[in-house]
Amino acid sequence: MYKILVADIARLRGDNALAAEYFFEVAKQTRDPRLAENAAQTAWEARKYNIAMAAARLWVTLAPDNPNARQILGRMLLRQKRTKEAVAHLDAMVDSLKDDPQRLLSVLEAMLEQPNRAKALELIEKVVAKRKNDPVMLWTYSRLLIRLNKLDQALEVLRTLLNRVPDHAEAVPLYALLLDKQDRRSQALQWMKKALHKHPEKQKWRLVYAQMLADAQQYEKSIKQFQRLLSADPKNGDTLYALGVLSLQTKQLSAAKGYFIKLINTKQRFNNASYYLGQIAQEGKDQENALSWYRQVKGGSNYLNAQVRIALILVEQGQIDKATEHLRTVPVSREEDRISLIQIEAELLIDQKRYQQAMEAYNRVLKLKQNNTDVLYMRALLAEKMGRMAQLEQDLRRVLLIEPKNVNALNALGYSLADHTDRYQEAYELIKQALALSPDDYYILDSMGWILYKMGKYTQAIAYLRKAQANQEDPEIAAHLGEVLWVTGDQRAARQVWEKAIETFPDDEKLRGVVDRFLPEKEQGEP
Repeated sequence: MYKILVADIARLRGDNALAAEYFFEVAKQTRDPRLAENAAQTAWEARKYNIAMAAARLWVTLAPDNPNARQILGRMLLRQKRTKEAVAHLDAMVDSLKDDPQRLLSVLEAMLEQPNRAKALELIEKVVAKRKNDPVMLWTYSRLLIRLNKLDQALEVLRTLLNRVPDHAEAVPLYALLLDKQDRRSQALQWMKKALHKHPEKQKWRLVYAQMLADAQQYEKSIKQFQRLLSADPKNGDTLYALGVLSLQTKQLSAAKGYFIKLINTKQRFNNASYYLGQIAQEGKDQENALSWYRQVKGGSNYLNAQVRIALILVEQGQIDKATEHLRTVPVSREEDRISLIQIEAELLIDQKRYQQAMEAYNRVLKLKQNNTDVLYMRALLAEKMGRMAQLEQDLRRVLLIEPKNVNALNALGYSLADHTDRYQEAYELIKQALALSPDDYYILDSMGWILYKMGKYTQAIAYLRKAQANQEDPEIAAHLGEVLWVTGDQRAARQVWEKAIETFPDDEKLRGVVDRFLPEKEQGEP
């Protein structure tokens, strides 16, 4: 008893070498397999491999049917390159776990948790080779290969298993899922369809098939499979939920509503069902019902979305103050959720041109997290709308101090300097850095075109602006390109650019402002 106490105290103090010696000495005297286990594992951790090996052998002798003992001894033998003996112990371990494939998988995974993983896998392969006709071994080995991301090998092992047991309950759907993972979706779907034709009673297979059809965006076919599952189990919450979401996806709002109401009535997935019922009511322009459903969402993955939708509905009703008050008072437990809600509050206020209140909202975020670069960036853009160019530059430079390669900040600062100052060379260098980091970004291409225009390099400016426009139809790019074309004497091309843009973006104020500046109103729209 004294020596066990000494071993325990030594282990608590981190002296595993001393603990292993005492555990092993007592294990030899008492023939207690638990002490042999303690000795083997403690010695292994202390890298006292001779004691670990001797203790593991004692453990196997005292508990020959314990797979953990065989597994530990096998790892030690493998470390000493005694492969033949290691295979013998691994064989015995596999035999003892033939009726427990999940535990067998765990033990085999533990075998791979050592520096020489390739050697351990080779050892496992030797054991598998002796059991080519053993369904449990083949099934376990296929799952081990999947966890090692050896998908081709796993498929091959599953084929061998399915040749021997064609209707293997787990292997049939797993084979399809592996095919799907290797971008062979049509083959996977065909496999499951054929399997279900032969065994229509296999509900787990049908669930896999239904989910695969949904992933393949074959929603109507997926709905039919889920409906068959529902017929077999009318109150299954997962099936009702899947049917509700798929019906919503396919704009079958009445059907979706029915499925979600059933979930509510059976007290399943209440929060998610309430959220989607709110969404259905909102799409049907029934704002009061939508608000009622959203207010019933008290948690879950759609909780924040529901709160934001409440605010958006209040804004649509002209109740902006109530909307912002709601966002400020939503109960949340995580700081990042509070920050997200304040950001949304600021965006709503900006949409209403209530810039000072939006600025105060951003300031509240930065009191919580002063180096939040996303919020610093958004506050900088707001500062520009408010004509506060010093604050814009200060915030963007702070972003770049934290994240020197922040493409958006580089571009925004460069563009703002080009647009509002005569610091053109400085602006050019910033935009050049941004373009090097993101050469196909149409915003940055537009900025480069604009600074080159400001620097009097018109030909280059037009080339960049045309490239930006080719990447994305955008009213600001059209405004810039039209202006440069007009100034360089190609008024016809400028008109064409502006007129096309106005057709696409008739309400864009910036585009209208540029066109009005260069083109008298009576001439707009003339060929």
